[in-house]
Amino acid sequence: MKVLHVTYRFGEELIGGAEQYLWNLSRHLALRGVDVTVATTTARDFRSPTRWNVFWTEGYSAGEEMRSGLRIIRFPFTRYPRWIAGLYGIALQRRFDREEWDFPPPDVHPEGMGILGRGWYFEEPLGGGLTQRWTGPRAEIFICDENVQEVGFCAACPWENSGEVFLNGEKSGEFRTGKSHQYFAFKAPVPQRHLIVEVRLRRPSRPWRDLRKLGMVVTGISYRAGDVTKSIPLYCHYTSALTREKDILLDWLKRRALGRPSRYCTYFDRARGPYSRPLLRYIDKNSRHFDLILGHDFPHYTLGAAVRAGKRSGIATVALPLAHLEDDYYHWRHYYDALASADVTFSLSDYSRDIFRSHFGANAHTLGGGIDLEEFERAEFDGDGFRRKYGLEDTPVILFVGRKAYPKRYDALIRAVRIVNRNTPCRLVMIGPDEDRQGVDSADALYLGPLDRRTILDAYDACDIFAMLSGSESFGMVFTEAWMRQKPVIGYRRCGAVASLISDGVDGFLCDADEEVARRIVELLENPDLRRRLGEAGRRKTLARFTWDKIAAQAHALYEKVVAKRKGQLRLNH
Repeated sequence: MKVLHVTYRFGEELIGGAEQYLWNLSRHLALRGVDVTVATTTARDFRSPTRWNVFWTEGYSAGEEMRSGLRIIRFPFTRYPRWIAGLYGIALQRRFDREEWDFPPPDVHPEGMGILGRGWYFEEPLGGGLTQRWTGPRAEIFICDENVQEVGFCAACPWENSGEVFLNGEKSGEFRTGKSHQYFAFKAPVPQRHLIVEVRLRRPSRPWRDLRKLGMVVTGISYRAGDVTKSIPLYCHYTSALTREKDILLDWLKRRALGRPSRYCTYFDRARGPYSRPLLRYIDKNSRHFDLILGHDFPHYTLGAAVRAGKRSGIATVALPLAHLEDDYYHWRHYYDALASADVTFSLSDYSRDIFRSHFGANAHTLGGGIDLEEFERAEFDGDGFRRKYGLEDTPVILFVGRKAYPKRYDALIRAVRIVNRNTPCRLVMIGPDEDRQGVDSADALYLGPLDRRTILDAYDACDIFAMLSGSESFGMVFTEAWMRQKPVIGYRRCGAVASLISDGVDGFLCDADEEVARRIVELLENPDLRRRLGEAGRRKTLARFTWDKIAAQAHALYEKVVAKRKGQLRLNH
């Protein structure tokens, strides 16, 4: 069987869940006798200065090579001038800002608390354990509590902005921000149970090299209910609340994606990159020489391009979207079309399989994530050396491995460790590329940046607990890697893929609020037997279900089935 895998970048040494997944799948299929060709670009490293723009640099030479039993063909990619890339990014940011108001989200008013509504950009670390959040030209706050009498916020703006505040549609007052943070309070005419606060800024601005249209920066929000003053944490946003109602959230994201003009799909593909016309020409011209073509990965154009090329050539088509389904970033009309038209869609969890089937009309099958059993068997782990190198000999270590980016919710993990450190000394160690470029200024956390694979394995060996509270994942392979070193894990309950992977209380814990995460960390640190029991259970699960030989066997069987079906259809048609 001859198969063609199409992806945006490819290499054994690349550190990243999506890239590692396709490398291991391709290599283990080759070990099973499958003739695998990988069509990719020369891109290797990248940086993301904005949410939309990704700037790639070359790390490979164009041409063909044989590596680990794989035929790899690399093609040059287009480097758009920064001003063109910026235009793509600005168009996308403006569209998404507008969509938030044009496609109102479902009502979310949790009892006894307040949350942020529309018009807020992502939370940002401020230093010293504090955070801030920028508003757009207008922003909402929802409060559902008994006897709400007053709401206020601490805000500033570098260009001395001013604005108005409306409570349940009625103007309550005005304010004027300066460069220093000030607290502004606004009273309700009568005590309320449900309060919708809308802030409207008079002079929003789009600063140089920032795609967002900014209103003011807020460091704290509070309200008074009766005699009690309550804070609204800046991480309490309506999108987080919607993760409790997955179908409602996904229907809303789908409505937005289907209502988006198709030109924005093109803008997104160009802004993300690495866009290669020679790669597209190759798969269009040569896919007919293969039995099957696989497109990898969300959110990149290569998945849809591969499926379309396969359909034109009449060969079997497979989609491999490692999608974070709770994130609006992954919801685009042309992605939906690709999944619906592919003969098979591989999912990494039953959770995503069911969503691909029910919401996108895909013929989805679960493969699961995989660990390289050979890597763990031959590795010489040196957890003690890792601890000595970073001055952690006598400190309990909670480990995080992943991109330092807002969707990973590393800030929530820092907050939880800060709570633990009030009474139980420990340290959060963070490993992974710095995508958001926000400083980690906290005595509770040690950010080491991206490290080589050998050091990462030593970190797994060194830690007492592995934790990642990402709000959206396709699978969560880092959990299985921690389990291979018999470590207990902590994941985010509201992340569907992670919740389907971790068996709560059996091989790890699923948590929600910061206080719950902190409580579980303390429980694990104080109970070595519990850590060992959960870690051993996780290792047994990984060996039983999530090794690459098992995953490749499933993929191979599905390849054979879909190829036979496609060839049978062609015979019938002729």
